[in-house]
Amino acid sequence: MATTTRGLRRYKRENAADGYADFEDQSSEEQLEILETLIEQARASIYEAINSHHRDFLSIRTYGQDPLDEVATLNDKYEVARLRLLEQATQDDSVSRLDTIGRTIHAIAKLAKTHANLKDVDEQILHGEVAVAASSIAEANTLLRELEANCPMLVSTNQLQILQAQYLKKRAALRAELDYLLAEMYHFTDTSSVCELTVSFYVTANYDGVPYENPVTLSDLFFALTELDLALAREKIDFLTKPLIDCWFIPLLHNPGEALAISRVKLFATMSIGAYSSGKKDMRPGGSEAIRSGLAAQCALVKEKWTNVLMFMCEDMFHEVNIAEDHADLYAYLGTQLWTKLCPLLQECLFVPLVPANIDGISDTHAMLPLLELEETWLELGLISSDTLYIKDSIRSLLQTYVSKRRRDLLTVVASILANDDTNTVIVGGEGPVTDALSDYSGSGKRTNGKKAGKKAAGALGSGALDDYEDDSGSLLFPRCSISVQAQTLVEFARETIGFTEDDDANTIPLYFYAVRDAFVLYRCLLPRQWATELVVDPKRAFVVYNDCEYICHHLSTLGFRQRERHWPDVMKESATFVDAIASYRALAKSSLSPLLNRLREQIQQALGPWLQIKWLESNLDQLDYEDAERKLSLATGIIGQTAQTSDAHLPRAMHLKMLGLLSDTVFGSVANRLEEIGSVGDSDARAIIRLVSPAVALEDRFQYSETTSTNAHGVHSSVAGRGHRRKAPVTKYSKEWENLQAQITRLKGMSAHCISVI
Repeated sequence: MATTTRGLRRYKRENAADGYADFEDQSSEEQLEILETLIEQARASIYEAINSHHRDFLSIRTYGQDPLDEVATLNDKYEVARLRLLEQATQDDSVSRLDTIGRTIHAIAKLAKTHANLKDVDEQILHGEVAVAASSIAEANTLLRELEANCPMLVSTNQLQILQAQYLKKRAALRAELDYLLAEMYHFTDTSSVCELTVSFYVTANYDGVPYENPVTLSDLFFALTELDLALAREKIDFLTKPLIDCWFIPLLHNPGEALAISRVKLFATMSIGAYSSGKKDMRPGGSEAIRSGLAAQCALVKEKWTNVLMFMCEDMFHEVNIAEDHADLYAYLGTQLWTKLCPLLQECLFVPLVPANIDGISDTHAMLPLLELEETWLELGLISSDTLYIKDSIRSLLQTYVSKRRRDLLTVVASILANDDTNTVIVGGEGPVTDALSDYSGSGKRTNGKKAGKKAAGALGSGALDDYEDDSGSLLFPRCSISVQAQTLVEFARETIGFTEDDDANTIPLYFYAVRDAFVLYRCLLPRQWATELVVDPKRAFVVYNDCEYICHHLSTLGFRQRERHWPDVMKESATFVDAIASYRALAKSSLSPLLNRLREQIQQALGPWLQIKWLESNLDQLDYEDAERKLSLATGIIGQTAQTSDAHLPRAMHLKMLGLLSDTVFGSVANRLEEIGSVGDSDARAIIRLVSPAVALEDRFQYSETTSTNAHGVHSSVAGRGHRRKAPVTKYSKEWENLQAQITRLKGMSAHCISVI
């Protein structure tokens, strides 16, 4: 194996004996002058050698000459002069001159060493001495960084730039050679039938087939990678990590019965595995004892197969490499990368399913022992450290793992609810049999008797309170409306999950609390994406989503309050609440209606056409096409009527009337403005205009709601228009423009009456 330490150079002292004798006989002043002259000569020689080697051949005689010999001789003479001045203990400028001479000699010595290191790199690579080449490049890099501080005072900027450019070229050449060696030493083959890794312990020839003087070993390769750049070494280790995970560890995790073969000879070793079957055994949580027993057997087999792969890594992939001393960091990095990616999969596929479904069996960890032994194998081989024993930590905190598993199972149920593309709805609220559970609570928070709950809540508002119900009434009774089956199922899930806290261990109470919170977060995140298009074009879907959000807010306000009397920890009794999530659902409710309402208003405005133009009616009164004008107005009110039918069937009464007033104001305001622009007109014109705007006036009849509902054969309540007794709401309460329109119509009627009285 090539040397793994930076070799020491031996500097030849040419004519050293004669030179030193003459130099020592000189005075201190003469020695300094000689040193300054010799420095210039050495600097010129170094510059000439650099230019000759890396640029044009300025001098055939000096090409290839090692200027380090001359610098070494110069340094010896400098030591003689320094000792002479120390003996004389002089305080003149000779000390300052000597200090400058010393710093200059050190600078040009570094320059010479850098040149000497770089000029031999190509030959070292050609001979396969990649470890020596990496040491030379690493030393050159260190010297160049030190020289940058002395440039341009002590060394030439041009020469430094030449060496810096050469350093980059040599480093790139060595990296290319190391890439070739890495691919030759670790050869992966992945076919449809087998995955194979062949590790060659020696490489005897370069990319062009030229034999190396000495074969390159795995130790040479790892030393060169580490010496050149630790980050580069880790990058190359990542090249090994991915195929090991994808082709060996993961397939053996899912199907440990897969054939694994390892063979070794003197020059190489091979590890192969059968093709990863697409029909792998499902290792997800099953819940039954039979499945748990089968998983325990799988754990033992996975432990055996993974251990074989780990031993191949240690003994063959790092063949004859002193892992403990030279490459401990690199080896540990490989193990950490593998364990970081594999441990979560190991826990998900094997450890978590082995956690008992019943808390009474939480102490049974016998089935998990193979996983614990497997982790100990990683630790014994030095692939991981004692602070990354995740399996051991999970077994120690098995209760927490049990809690996490239960929480994940609960959220899986929620995910399945949200994934269901169900568009069915159900009527809730009011006093029907589908009354919301909060009807069992009065406004003061005290529980009432079930069947009388609705009446008590209504009675809290005074007589006729249900007829005049408003959102801000203060009652806990939820208004009657349509919600999606998904939202109803979600709320039922929340109630049931919170109810688990009555029977389970006190340590699991936070599990259920946060599982419910996460369920509501999931719903809020996924709902807008699931119905993104429908919320803009389908009024029913927009109304139902709005109701869903209000329905969930209704329960969030008291969901934590209901558990006050249960045996929760004191800290949860004080802080366990869902009130903070209401604001997000309120915002979602608003955003679910806003796009639809904006689109409906745009459609209404397009249908109105000229009714939006200032003084259009006044200027065209004499030649007005009454039929076309009335048709446009009827088209606009028809859009409102169609929307009102859907909203009356699905929205709460107050929201239905509020939305109807908002849309109607677009028509009321436009018509009122056109009528206000008309001055005095005759009886016939006044009557014609009043008839013309009758579609807008007829919108008043839309402000109705059903007082009672009917029940079909399936027990489902319906609030379809026309069923039961209908009552009219005051239009002025929900429309800002209705009174203005009525004022203008009254003015026209007055004109007509005046004309008749005059006649």
